[in-house]
Amino acid sequence: MQSMARPFLLLLTLIIAIMIALFFQTRAINSVDHTQRLDQLLQLRELDAVLDEQTLLIATGVQHQYDTQVNFRREHDQLMNQMLTTESAFNQGLNQPSIELLESYYQLQQRKYALTEEIKHYAALIRNALLYMPTLVEELRDQNHPQRDDAARLMSQLFRYHLFPDQKRLTELRQATEQLHLATLDNQPALMAFANQANSNLRHLESLHQFRDEFNHVDTSSQLRTLEKSYQNHYNQRSRHAEVFTLTLLLLTCLLMLLLGEMFRRLQQLNNRSEQARTRLQDAVNSLSEAFALFDKHGRLVLYNQRWLAFYPWLQQRNAEDWSTLQSINKSQGVTTSSPIAVPLDTTQNYLEHTPDGSWYQASNNPTAEGGIASVRTNITETQQAHLKLRQLGRALEQSPSAVMITDTQGIIEYINPKLSEMTGYTSDELLGQNNNILKSGKVSADIFTEMWQQLRDGNTWSGQLLNRKKDGTLFWDSTSISPLRTDEGEISHFIAVKEDITERLRTEEQLRMVAAVFETSNEAIMVADHQGTIKVVNAAFERITGYSADEVSGQNPSLLSSGRHDRVFYDDMWSSLNSEGCWSGEIWNRRKDGSVYPEWLSISALHDDEGQITEFVSVFSDITSRKEAEAHIRHQAYYDALTQLPNRSLLLDRLEVAIITAERDQQTISVLFIDLDRFKYVNDTLGHEYGDELLVEAAKRLTSCVRESDTVARFGGDEFVILLHNIHSDRDAALVAEKIIRRLSDPFTLAGRDIIIGASVGLAMYPGESDDPDTLLRNADLAMYRAKQTGRNRFQFFTSSLQEHANTLMEMEQDLRLALEHEQLEIYYQPLVRTQSGRVTGVEALLRWHHPTLGMVSPEQFIPLAEDTGLIGPIGQWVLETACQQVSQWQQQGLKLYLSVNISGRQRDLGMDAPLLRRILMQAKLSAEQLVLEITEGMLLDNSDETIAWLQSFCDLGVHLAIDDFGTGYSALSYLKRFPIDTLKIDREFVRDLTLANEDALLVEAIISMARSLKLRLIAEGVETAEQRAVLFSLGCEFLQGYYFARPMPAEALVAWMADYRPTRLS
Repeated sequence: MQSMARPFLLLLTLIIAIMIALFFQTRAINSVDHTQRLDQLLQLRELDAVLDEQTLLIATGVQHQYDTQVNFRREHDQLMNQMLTTESAFNQGLNQPSIELLESYYQLQQRKYALTEEIKHYAALIRNALLYMPTLVEELRDQNHPQRDDAARLMSQLFRYHLFPDQKRLTELRQATEQLHLATLDNQPALMAFANQANSNLRHLESLHQFRDEFNHVDTSSQLRTLEKSYQNHYNQRSRHAEVFTLTLLLLTCLLMLLLGEMFRRLQQLNNRSEQARTRLQDAVNSLSEAFALFDKHGRLVLYNQRWLAFYPWLQQRNAEDWSTLQSINKSQGVTTSSPIAVPLDTTQNYLEHTPDGSWYQASNNPTAEGGIASVRTNITETQQAHLKLRQLGRALEQSPSAVMITDTQGIIEYINPKLSEMTGYTSDELLGQNNNILKSGKVSADIFTEMWQQLRDGNTWSGQLLNRKKDGTLFWDSTSISPLRTDEGEISHFIAVKEDITERLRTEEQLRMVAAVFETSNEAIMVADHQGTIKVVNAAFERITGYSADEVSGQNPSLLSSGRHDRVFYDDMWSSLNSEGCWSGEIWNRRKDGSVYPEWLSISALHDDEGQITEFVSVFSDITSRKEAEAHIRHQAYYDALTQLPNRSLLLDRLEVAIITAERDQQTISVLFIDLDRFKYVNDTLGHEYGDELLVEAAKRLTSCVRESDTVARFGGDEFVILLHNIHSDRDAALVAEKIIRRLSDPFTLAGRDIIIGASVGLAMYPGESDDPDTLLRNADLAMYRAKQTGRNRFQFFTSSLQEHANTLMEMEQDLRLALEHEQLEIYYQPLVRTQSGRVTGVEALLRWHHPTLGMVSPEQFIPLAEDTGLIGPIGQWVLETACQQVSQWQQQGLKLYLSVNISGRQRDLGMDAPLLRRILMQAKLSAEQLVLEITEGMLLDNSDETIAWLQSFCDLGVHLAIDDFGTGYSALSYLKRFPIDTLKIDREFVRDLTLANEDALLVEAIISMARSLKLRLIAEGVETAEQRAVLFSLGCEFLQGYYFARPMPAEALVAWMADYRPTRLS
């Protein structure tokens, strides 16, 4: 039979494998995917046509906005990327020729994109030029220029050629342009500008038509048609193959159904014969009186009788079809065996089985010839139970937790169990045959024993407590119960005494009585909660401290006392300590019943049972409010100055030590400022100590206002203060704080109705630096403070050598700059501003210069930022305005008609420069506001605040002009130019340095000029150094120039001499 089954199964497997392969071949053709690919090709053709149409509209000037074209291009690119992706459904449905056609189309489309960008570029240039040319024609008409009509005709021809290009119109345009250029040889600027614009526009039109023709020759539509045809042929071929695969699959399915039918018929015959043999064997096994089960060599259950199920009734609900499962089920049901069951079974094994219902079976497992197991069970429950009862009675006495003693009627001991031997210290041999009086202590009344024997002789049971003596003489209390034992005739033959040592219990009861007394009378609150945190009992002190009665908190959780001041981490640490160590103690804030919050010292202990499980938590706490208040008062007195309420020297040293550790760990910088009040002794001596103390208090407030909340201001002693600055970026931050402190302490103090000016000297020490401990850091700051006093008071001084040089340089330059302002070391240079075409000087820009007595000429890039940081820009800026306005006014009175341009910064607004001050300066100088231009940087535009705009507008309201200096290098936007009251732009020298008509700078400058004209803004180009730059700027339409080509900045006297010798040259 097996020889016939194997070829049949091989044939069946082969047919199924062929059917699976054919099934997947037919699934390879998917009409949905085919339709989707056709849709994608159609969408690609539509997008290609739309992109061609959009490009031609841009080229003809019909469409000016490129957003639509850009959106279609983005959609086209997304579709192409999706189709070209190797994993995409579209790409997987193509053959290699179709993929190559798709990639070829992609390359052609990329070429069209490049041509489109060129077309857009030249179309934009042509559109801007055509929009600008009517303005130039209007200027010619306003000038009543003789060639104005020729220019108008030429402009019309350009428009027509742009719309309807042909070679004849191009030739006519070239001739007309050349004739117009000949007419510009007479130095006619307006006509020259028009001719240049016309010639440039004509070149752009030629380039546009060239790129458009090249664009039209890139034939992507035919490439798409070829791709569609290639894909359709490939799809038709695959569809024909799929039809053949489908027919073959149908034939194989029919063959498979026939084979399966024959196989089912043969299996049914074999099953019927097997069932008949099994029925005969089952009838024979069921007739046995023992339980029987047969397992094959694999441990599978092959045969059993009904008595087997009667012995193991739980098997009727469980599937125990193999030997191991049977053992597992029996074990889970509580069946025990007298010896381990051997696996595998080599010889016959006999043992006892005990089931949960009390049955006992004699088990016999015998190996069969083929390696299986024949298992037989015989019920021996009644015999086994009789043996067990006898053993249990003896074991009960031997293992009883109570001591047991049996005597005869005369008290002679005949039996004791191990527990009684353990209790008394006597061995069994020492007590057997002795009278029970051996255990008497002699401290029990004889009346008790008389009463006991009377009860026993009467056949009653006596119970009581006796004080007895152990073998070692130790006294102990036992609880005794004595009963008579009778014979079958009812006569008393023996007495049995059951004893329990209660010495420890009586001692515990006494201790509990004492604990209960302590619990109720303790001044500390006590609370007992179970292992789940439910309050079980509290004492009177708890009620007094919390305000809650015992009934109110019983059954509640201790969280009802929570104040909410402690976070989850606090309680997690508490429970961690309780779980790991069994106790916790610490300070905690809780809430009373009336809502008031109070501090308490709390100790919690966990109580465990014999198995180590927590049963209760005992909490003991006391109200420490009074102690906390006393500690806080003492601590404040110890760490704070009584007069100023600032931290004192002790607290300062503690915080400084912590700050150094933190700075070293987190790589931070800290600074210590040692401050000494100048002239404090004078105030103390003249006004008295009362006002001296008032001055110290006010100085402390001012110092506190100069720093952050995280910093420390401390009174070091007398008139000395120390400030600790945390986490600063550099020594410059510390220097700024020192400057602020000096300014605040230099402001007048009102004492005794008088304004008192004192000042301060400040020493600074940095960490990390020359010191790494608190004492050294303070000492270094103190030494630096004294150095500041020695150099003139009311200043600050760094100590750290590595920072000292830099700090000294800045400080010295600041001091020198102050002196320069006082001693007239500052000087104003003037640079001419000229008209581009005529070369005539129309104004001057005032530029600040510093002649240092030892350093020579100091660059403005060095001292202007310092002046802004230190606030010196305020008085310096005011001096520049006053001096320059007076100078220009004087020149105007001498006949030099010049306007003045002065730079200002936003920092001057904070330092008091406003419209009233500027009005006063102009009035004193007798200079008209219209003759003053204030230059601001693009950076000020970024402020864009209402305050800044209002500040600048206040100057414009006076009639002053505003200009943006170095335009183009910052972040200006048209919105800013519209929002701010600007009327002049100064083109930065970076755009002028390499300026020629052929480079990109010319396009940028031209764009700036066009923008300025549209906003009606005046233009000045800075940095002009060559005649070529002047000519290019003139051709682009820039009105005013400034630079070394005309003159360098020079003092006022030199400017007058230069003006006398200057001969302007006119451009035409």
